[in-house]
Amino acid sequence: MTPPGAVPSGSPPVAGNGPPAGTFMGVARQLAWSALFALAAAVAVGAWSDINRLAEAFRAFAWEAIPIAAGLTVVNATVRFFKWHYYCHRVGASPTWRDSAVIFIAGFALTVTPGKSGELFKAWFLSKRTGVPPWRAAPISIAERATDGFAIIVLTGWGLTIVWDSWVPVALACAGAVGGCAMLAVIGSAAGTVPAWARPIEAWLMSLPVVGKVLDRVEHRIRDMSAGAASLFDVRSLALAVGSGILSWGAESVALWYALHAFGLPADWSLMGYALVALNAGTLAGAISLMPGGAGAADATIAAVLVGAVSHEVAGAATLVIRLCTVWFGAVLGIFALVDLRDCFASTSPSK
Repeated sequence: MTPPGAVPSGSPPVAGNGPPAGTFMGVARQLAWSALFALAAAVAVGAWSDINRLAEAFRAFAWEAIPIAAGLTVVNATVRFFKWHYYCHRVGASPTWRDSAVIFIAGFALTVTPGKSGELFKAWFLSKRTGVPPWRAAPISIAERATDGFAIIVLTGWGLTIVWDSWVPVALACAGAVGGCAMLAVIGSAAGTVPAWARPIEAWLMSLPVVGKVLDRVEHRIRDMSAGAASLFDVRSLALAVGSGILSWGAESVALWYALHAFGLPADWSLMGYALVALNAGTLAGAISLMPGGAGAADATIAAVLVGAVSHEVAGAATLVIRLCTVWFGAVLGIFALVDLRDCFASTSPSK
């Protein structure tokens, strides 16, 4: 069923609710800058690895590993898509499978905007295609990033456990993930409610001429965001999201492990440990850096971890391969999805 007030899938933008004119070109410019950052990061990795030795490493590379690594990236994306679609329904949206998939894939291009700020457009797209309030859908991006982060921390801990032959890292990582989920669950349970002790303060603020007017204007947005957060940060949804995140990011870790094997390294458990640490620590570093697509920070972290097990040239080559197959392969697909969603950027005026 379509939620009350929803716009049927594929309907034109709601009059008067379009984003500012030129927004599509603004996103396109950000993507162009991201591509330049990616190129600069690739050149830096090549220089660090020594271009001549890097070429030698690629001459020994089994190129059939590229489609396999890309296929494992598709596994990652598929699992994450089902989480996204589940989240859409949790906030009251009922997109068609096609609309849901197109918006999700567009997110791949938006993740390479600075600080992944463009991902907030996913809530806007969902609103335009289903009618759900955009501020109610906005917490989806927060929930995705947080639960993926917890899953990545667990996988990093697991990799360190393999490399160091100690259960301490994975135990600490699991404890941290559980603690983070508990904190979000508390936030979710409290979202949308004002404690009794704070109500007099709220009433006083609302009575102030300027402050009250501002709060009145943003009150519905806060209420929508609170409702969205409450529907996403429950224990069952958090457990499902983190569990699926371990599966999806684990698939990308296997992609790096197989890429390393394609350079002639033995596909043993130790190499898997380094792949887990490198891929997931690199993903975390890239997210924290706020650089477009994590360019530079993610590449440097992956390569730095891998040199603990392989030569500089193989570490650099494997970094280039996995970044191409994971981040930038998805970003190209995302650009096509953004073109499909270009009607959502249209700025329209109310009918006279």
